[in-house]
Amino acid sequence: MPDNLPSENSHYGELLTSIVKRFVRLVGASAALGVARKVPLLMVDGEGNVLDFNQADPLSNVTILLDHYRAVFGEATMTLAHQAANPTAGVIEERNAPETGSLLSPMFPIKILVVDDHILFREGIANMLDPQPDMQVVGQASSVKEAILMTRNLKPGLVLMDMSLPDGTGLEATQAILAELPMTKIVFLTVHDNDETLFAAIRVGAVGYLFKNVRVTELLRTLRGVARGEAGISRLMALRVLDEFSRLPQITNESSETVTLTIREIEIVRQLADGATNHEIARKFSISESTVKNHVRNVLSKLHLHSRHDAVSYARSRGLLTRVP
Repeated sequence: MPDNLPSENSHYGELLTSIVKRFVRLVGASAALGVARKVPLLMVDGEGNVLDFNQADPLSNVTILLDHYRAVFGEATMTLAHQAANPTAGVIEERNAPETGSLLSPMFPIKILVVDDHILFREGIANMLDPQPDMQVVGQASSVKEAILMTRNLKPGLVLMDMSLPDGTGLEATQAILAELPMTKIVFLTVHDNDETLFAAIRVGAVGYLFKNVRVTELLRTLRGVARGEAGISRLMALRVLDEFSRLPQITNESSETVTLTIREIEIVRQLADGATNHEIARKFSISESTVKNHVRNVLSKLHLHSRHDAVSYARSRGLLTRVP
């Protein structure tokens, strides 16, 4: 990076480097750098150091980089990016943390709702978490209806969610909870070890995905990490999400030019197909209405179309409206 950059731009360079290097550690250099190098005017070396970026508008590079990583990993990515923006704080916390405790003060425990239809398993999890000095199980739910009602009344900071419930799925419960309480962190604890449910959980807004055979130490570590703002997925799962992104359907327009829509753009087109308004879409994905409008404009621009109706028709004709069951 040139030595004569203004100090503010140097700060942006450090911020960009922090973000890229965090993803290098998460998914490996090849995958992380491959995504970063698609950002216009962003130059990155083999270790993740940002060599140059858009000097005239550095904030745009940060925004586009985060959008690219969000497209690969879903909303869980943003928690990792926030950590990268202030990496020193995490180091200080780790150095000062007791060996067996959490990085949160016992005066402010993580309030957890456990959702599972098997009472023995649910109570076993609750009995394991509640004695932790930094955790408080505020309730237990056995169905989608109970999970929504108890989250509304108890306002837990974290919901440990099962996938299969008697009156629906954890995906449906997650969508309803986040539509009403978007700051709630939801971690799936499930027996479903397949890509479809993993990707579906990420798409509806979950920040973590664990299997029921997880070790106790790993479960506690993950929940504490999620409460601090980290993503609760393993490196292996992150790689699976990256592989799915690489296989996203491509759209070919009439001039035979290949166009690829991001995961978020496809999700928004699906919402348009359901008749959702900008306000409803913004609320569903916890983004601003202006961001929704920007995504729609990007879709229309990529596909050389003129209206939302055209975009929906185009996506439907190419099978992009098919959802994971």
